[in-house]
Amino acid sequence: MQSLLIDSSIYIFRSYFTLPENWRASESRLPTHAVYGFTSFMIDLLRQKQPDYIFCAFDESLQTGFRHQLCADYKSNRELPDDALAFQLNACRQLCRVLGVAEMASNIYEADDLIGSMASIMRGAGVQPVIVSRDKDLMQLVGDQDLYWDFGKAHPRSQKQLEQKLEIACSQMVDYLALVGDKSDNIAGVPGVGEKTAKQLLSHFPDVEAILEHLDQLQDLPIRGAKKLADKLLGSIDQIKLARELATIVTDIDVMPVPNDITWQGVQVQAFDLFAEEMGFGNVFTARVADLKHRPMTSNFRG
Repeated sequence: MQSLLIDSSIYIFRSYFTLPENWRASESRLPTHAVYGFTSFMIDLLRQKQPDYIFCAFDESLQTGFRHQLCADYKSNRELPDDALAFQLNACRQLCRVLGVAEMASNIYEADDLIGSMASIMRGAGVQPVIVSRDKDLMQLVGDQDLYWDFGKAHPRSQKQLEQKLEIACSQMVDYLALVGDKSDNIAGVPGVGEKTAKQLLSHFPDVEAILEHLDQLQDLPIRGAKKLADKLLGSIDQIKLARELATIVTDIDVMPVPNDITWQGVQVQAFDLFAEEMGFGNVFTARVADLKHRPMTSNFRG
């Protein structure tokens, strides 16, 4: 049995930046192309997998999360959503509700943390987590019984398959990011330490703590520029530790759903039709929704 744990923003923004603004909300006249793309993605996913458990994680912590308290520069390269984008993000959460899919956001934790914590809960319940994303940061969560799936781009991959491509262990991804940084999150890396050097270091040591404990041994490693590595790392110890803390996904959030709360409830057909009409989609999704599991309409989709 599997649980699909979806990094929603990845797929919403893919549509936001690639699809034309061909659809508009009937009332506000705001564009809904990102909602259209996310709707298509979710329906395809539900039709293909008919999951027992499914959970969509959203980001709501830009500039308010605990990582911003640790580092003022964290994600400072990102702009807050304007009203038009905020409307679409909220609409995507509404979509999840009418599709019978559990969704969650937090003003403290990021979507990655919600997925990490949900994965821990599902493993404990004997259910295989399938992390649906294309963000390499989430690979740090993948254990030997888990799967990582960039839906629509690749087949689900196991820990072993990911590690063959990464050339490091999934559990070392956070250490790798601590060394090279993460431009998308505005996390600085160690000056002069690139991807190849970081991977070579992590082939000799399990994590950055072990590297820092053995700086005197680095000069003897078969790595280009090995003699200067210790000095580079010694001058960035505080940054390495901060970067690792920022890149580490939380896996033990207290307030999370229990497994029964993320069972797929089935589509509220009438609510979905109302939603599609308001988003300006017409009946384009009607046939694709028809063969999904249905449930009676229990609440207005605006709720």
